[in-house]
Amino acid sequence: MWLKILGSLMVVTAGACIGFSLAAHYTERPRQIRQIISCLTALKSHINYTAIPLPEALSLCTGGITGPVTEMFHNMATLLSNNGRLTPQEAMSQALRQTKKLVLNKPEREILAVFSANLGGMNREEQHKSLDMVHEQLSRIQYDAEKLCEQNVRMYRYLGVCGGLAVVIVLF
Repeated sequence: MWLKILGSLMVVTAGACIGFSLAAHYTERPRQIRQIISCLTALKSHINYTAIPLPEALSLCTGGITGPVTEMFHNMATLLSNNGRLTPQEAMSQALRQTKKLVLNKPEREILAVFSANLGGMNREEQHKSLDMVHEQLSRIQYDAEKLCEQNVRMYRYLGVCGGLAVVIVLF
């Protein structure tokens, strides 16, 4: 009897863990998009006002932010400073692949790819406009991601716990 109770608790716990990990994806995505917007705003000021080299600006734009977004910008800065032949677009693409904990979807990745293709290839005023456009696009995606988060987080959490309970009921 105790073995059944212990097994049931393990099944419910496993179901809850699965549900909470799926919900974590939906809560992490808007947060990472907000962090990227913050970094790009800082990058814009470094490009427009301090005129420092791009790898250094990429490293400095992550001030106060931790996590995968910081890792992505630092990876890009390292790639650009270590390999002078890489374009910003290639460095961004490699940095996105190297940073494993990013939960960005295809639209955000495409926006970052287009942004990095234009980075360094235009004058300051055009880069300022490009950064404003990227900021606006990411803000819209962030709004949609937050709406999706509100809809799905609670559902996945309840689904995980209830799924575990359903398995326990079927097994008894």
